[in-house]
Amino acid sequence: MAAASRAKRMLGDRAEVVVFEKGSWVSFALCGTPYYIGCRVRRLDDLLYYPPEEFTRRRGIRVMLRTLVTELEPGEGRLRYRSLSTGEEGWYEYDYLVLATGARPRVLGEWLRYRNVYTLHSLGDADRVRAAAVRDDVRRIVVIGGGYTGVEAAENLAGLGRRVTIIHRRGWLLNRMLDEDMKGLVEERARAAGVELVLGRRVEGLEGSGDLAVSAVLDNGERVGGDLFIVAGGIEPAADIAEKAGIRLGETGAVWTDERMRTSVDNVYAVGDVAETRDLVTGGRVWWPFAPAANKMGYVAGTNIAGGDARFPGVVRTSAVGAFGFYVAATGLGEEEARRHGFNPVAARLKARTRAHYMGGEEIVLKVVADADTGRLLGAQAVSGDPSGFWRVNVVASLLYKGATVWDLFGVDVGYWPGLNPVWDPLTVAARLLFRQLGAAPPKPEDKGG
Repeated sequence: MAAASRAKRMLGDRAEVVVFEKGSWVSFALCGTPYYIGCRVRRLDDLLYYPPEEFTRRRGIRVMLRTLVTELEPGEGRLRYRSLSTGEEGWYEYDYLVLATGARPRVLGEWLRYRNVYTLHSLGDADRVRAAAVRDDVRRIVVIGGGYTGVEAAENLAGLGRRVTIIHRRGWLLNRMLDEDMKGLVEERARAAGVELVLGRRVEGLEGSGDLAVSAVLDNGERVGGDLFIVAGGIEPAADIAEKAGIRLGETGAVWTDERMRTSVDNVYAVGDVAETRDLVTGGRVWWPFAPAANKMGYVAGTNIAGGDARFPGVVRTSAVGAFGFYVAATGLGEEEARRHGFNPVAARLKARTRAHYMGGEEIVLKVVADADTGRLLGAQAVSGDPSGFWRVNVVASLLYKGATVWDLFGVDVGYWPGLNPVWDPLTVAARLLFRQLGAAPPKPEDKGG
C-alpha cells in the first residue's frame, strides 16, 4: 500500500492504480496480533492503520479484496486473477507491476489438518487464535518456535492465565537477536511468568485424536501435551508466482532487487517481505522481513514508477521485541555471526543503570560488537526493563549505517538528563571497555602499514 499510495500521489489522474489482495484487509499491523490474542488490543479493527475506504475514496486507488493473482505474464504486461468471493476470473493489463506478496509461515501442511493447530500470520489467524484461547476448555497451549512471534504470543497467552510451553529447536530464545551470553534475563523472566521452556529440541510431528492434536512429539521421543498449538517456527518469502514468471530470485530465496526496487524484469518491482536487499554491515545480500524496511521499499518503488528518483540502500538489521516485561533490541551482527562473515570480533558486555542512581530506573544489559582489526562497529544488543535499551540500539544502528567505529561511538554527543540516563551513558561506557582492546585512539595510517 505504500507503493500504491506514493505512485498515486505523484501521478494523480494520469494513472490507474490497482491493488490485488487475496485477504480481507489492507494496511494492517500484523506485529500487533500477539497483543490481540492476549486481549490487550480490544478489537481486530484496532490493528488497521487505514480502512480500505481511505484508499478507494480518498486516494483514488482501486482495491480488489479477496482477489488472488494466479499467473503473471511479464512479457505481455498482464496478470490473471480470480475472485475468491465470486469465482470470477479475468486478465488485467499493466504498465508497471509491484510484487508485494510477502511471506508465508514455514509449517508442515499435515499439521494444519488438526483444527486446534494455528499459525499467526494474518488478522484472520489472530481472530481464530483468540477465539480458541479464551475458551474455558483450553488450559494448555504449546507454542512451537521461540523467535519474535513465538515469544510475544507466549507472553500474551500466559497473561490470560493459560499454561504455556515454548518448544524451540535452538538453545535459547530469540537466538536470531541475542548472543548466548545475553539470553539469561529473558529466560528467567519467562519461567517466572509460568512459561515452560523446552529448548534445543525439534518437533518431529503432532499426534492427534480425531481432528484434534493432543501432543507434540520431540526429536528425543518425548511428548508435550496441549489443548491448542501455535506454530511460530519462522517464515519464508512467498516468491512462487515470481519464480514461475521467470523473475530472478536472489541467494536468499526472495526476489532479487536493485536499490531502486527493480527486479530482473523490466517494469516489475518487488517490495516488502518478498524482496531481498543489501546488508550494509556485511555487504552481502539479505532477506529482512520487517515493516520499517517494507514501507520504505514501497515508497521507493512508487516514487520511481511515477518518474521520480529514490533509492533504498539496504538494512543493518535492527529489530525490537517485548519479552515478558523486558524490552529487547538488536542491530547488526552478533559475535559468532560476525566471525562467520570473516570479521575478527571483539565485544563489550556490561550491566548498568538506565538513569542516574538517585533517579531510580531499571538495569540494562548492553553488548556492543566491533571488529578488532579496524575498530568498525558491527552490532549491538540490549535487554532492559525500560525502553531506553531500544533507543541505545538505534544509536548504534545509525552509526552502522555510516560504517562508524568504536571511537565514533565514544565521541557521539549523547544527550544527558538524570531522569533519562547516567552522565556516563552505557553506550559511552561500552566504547571505553572496547578501548581496552583497541586503544583509546584510532590507529594512525602508518600503524596499519599505510
